[in-house]
Amino acid sequence: MAATSRIAGFLLGFLLLTASACESALLQESVTAVAPSPAPQLEATTGEPADVVSKFVEAWDEVDYEAMYRLIARRSRELYPLQRFINQYTAAHSVIRFAGVEHSLQSVARQGATAVVHYDVVISSPTFGEIADNNRVMRLIEDGGWKIAWSSMDIFDGMSSRARLTERADFPARANIYSRNGKLLAEEGGTVYSLYAIKQDMRNIEDCLATLAEATLSQISSLRGAFATYLGETRFHVAEMDPERYNRYREALDTDCAITRTEGPFSKVLTYDSRSYYGHGIATHVVGFIGAVPADELERWQARGRSAGDLVGRAGIEESYEDTLAGRPQRYLRIVEGGGTVIRELAGAARSLPSAVTLTIDRDLQEITAQTMVDAVSYAVPNWGGITAGGAIAAMKVNTGEILALASYPSFDPHVFNPETDYNIGQAVLRLDRDIRNPFVNKALAEQYSPGSVYKIVTTLAAASEAIWEPDALFECGYIWRGAEYGDSERIRTDWRLLEDREPTGPVTMPQALAASCNPFFYEMGALMYREDPLMQARYAELLGFGSPTGLAGLGIEAPGAVAPPGEPAAAINNAIGQGEVTVTVVQMAQLAALIANGGQLYQPYIVSHIGRPGDADYAIVNEPTLKAQLPLDENALNVVRDGMCMATTVRDLGTAEFVFRSAPYQLCGKTGTAETLGNPHSWFIAYVPRENPEIAIAGVMAHSREGSEVVAPMIRRIFDVYLGHAVEPFPDWWQEPYIPVRSQQQAVAEYLAREN
Repeated sequence: MAATSRIAGFLLGFLLLTASACESALLQESVTAVAPSPAPQLEATTGEPADVVSKFVEAWDEVDYEAMYRLIARRSRELYPLQRFINQYTAAHSVIRFAGVEHSLQSVARQGATAVVHYDVVISSPTFGEIADNNRVMRLIEDGGWKIAWSSMDIFDGMSSRARLTERADFPARANIYSRNGKLLAEEGGTVYSLYAIKQDMRNIEDCLATLAEATLSQISSLRGAFATYLGETRFHVAEMDPERYNRYREALDTDCAITRTEGPFSKVLTYDSRSYYGHGIATHVVGFIGAVPADELERWQARGRSAGDLVGRAGIEESYEDTLAGRPQRYLRIVEGGGTVIRELAGAARSLPSAVTLTIDRDLQEITAQTMVDAVSYAVPNWGGITAGGAIAAMKVNTGEILALASYPSFDPHVFNPETDYNIGQAVLRLDRDIRNPFVNKALAEQYSPGSVYKIVTTLAAASEAIWEPDALFECGYIWRGAEYGDSERIRTDWRLLEDREPTGPVTMPQALAASCNPFFYEMGALMYREDPLMQARYAELLGFGSPTGLAGLGIEAPGAVAPPGEPAAAINNAIGQGEVTVTVVQMAQLAALIANGGQLYQPYIVSHIGRPGDADYAIVNEPTLKAQLPLDENALNVVRDGMCMATTVRDLGTAEFVFRSAPYQLCGKTGTAETLGNPHSWFIAYVPRENPEIAIAGVMAHSREGSEVVAPMIRRIFDVYLGHAVEPFPDWWQEPYIPVRSQQQAVAEYLAREN
């Protein structure tokens, strides 16, 4: 059989006409002409009629139209020039989604200069399966050898010039996507609220921008830029929302934006029924969205039985579970006359009913996480919020690997790709494409970052397990560390406290060094481990899951991160503080927090739990907790790490995140990280909660922002304040002050050496 990909070169030049989701057709003659090419020379044939027919069908299987054309008679060529001949086959192929043809000869009858060959064919199609067309008749004449007296009836019997080949598809309603507690994330036939605004009707435009930023999970600066393109009296589209979110913000939208629902077509709040997504983008990178089959992916989708114009899943669960959510439509392949009379029923494809998909996502935690990131960035626009490249936060159950929340910032409204939307799709997609923060990328899974000090957990675990340092032994944590005796190529290295003009930490044990994030201690651990075994640190990193994908399925591309074995002491020292040739993903870091909390149990992360909806008869498990490995980690080493993480959030003047969680009515253990980059640093924080019998592990990054304790730690404090139902700690006031660049180690070293000299 000819592969579908072999057809691609011949599809250029014909026009695919689609009528609607219910009826699509290709007129045989309605094909855009391509540049004419010389007709192949008439081939002198010496074979018998049966041989010519076989040769013709074999060329058809190879989609070699010119070889086919060389076998037809002169009179047929006059009636059907080469391009018209090719157009007729490509038009038919596009409807069938031709994947090859086989034939078997039945009989040959000859009378003088004429021969009639009876044969059967089976045409393969990814949509209709094998289309059997038996008792076909092909007439041949003597024309310098046996030639085929070809007509369009040789494609299918009944394919006259007045008939067309059509496909009709009756699509079942797409199934819904649910969160773990049965709450809707995507609803078929749901109501979508489409919002319009007029600037001159607003009491205060800045108040409206603030309300819209919160309601639509957008940055105020982006909304302000969109508003600037419209005149004061112009009515323009601003957003679409699901009913729950619209009702939550209805009063504020009315008061601040004059977006009021009234009767008639000039209402600023219109509705339509379509596929509706909960939360205006709180889970776009997880749930995905639907849209028309993209032109550049048409061949791939045709191989799955789809047509141009069909609505399909384009990302996330919508795409990876397309066959489950969409089922298969009832399809009919027919030859129809111009008046609509069916000449032949050629084939059909049976319907399969769609099924809902239930995720492990906790919708409340997902919404709180996504909203927190948006609110934090919007609030901090005068400071780091105006320069960040975005980030992500992921939360998982400590003892199962279930993903509870996975939010990537910036996100976008999944309704924007639906052809029924009131958005200007072209403009909206172009705007998203031009956003340098890459809103289409799932930053929790597809991006990998330098981890900075959160990676010190790996270093601590390795050093404690291998007895590189006794947990209770003291280390003098000062401003400066010199590693010449270990072969370090750097003259001196500094502690982060020197960068901030803080008092040096002083003598610390191993857990205290982790809590205080003492750089000199970890420089020395990196050097000592390299001296003992250059691959020791990398081996532990790989054991903990770094350097390879976690295997979280259903969300598209997953970055593996990188664990580069150091080739010299300086590289090992850099790696030990997460500043070397090491990169990680947010999901990998959440997995690390989970296995520290649960005692070294490495669970397979997963996000789809069931097919069907909770409570339905067809509710079936597709994924359940899977222990990939009980890691051979030393229990004492795990306790060292746990103690250090818990001190980091509770011990005043030592823990780097203690001031963030000082007033929290719950106990959380975590680790901050500030990863130096060529620009502003990445802010990291990972944690598990509660301290005793941990249930949730969480990790987050905000790229090119500030220190981990200053940016992501306050976000995670906000997430748990809201999720656990406690009073909400305000974001830091200084977030609204002008940005002051974070000093780098290179600057600190240069300043220190200048003073020393």
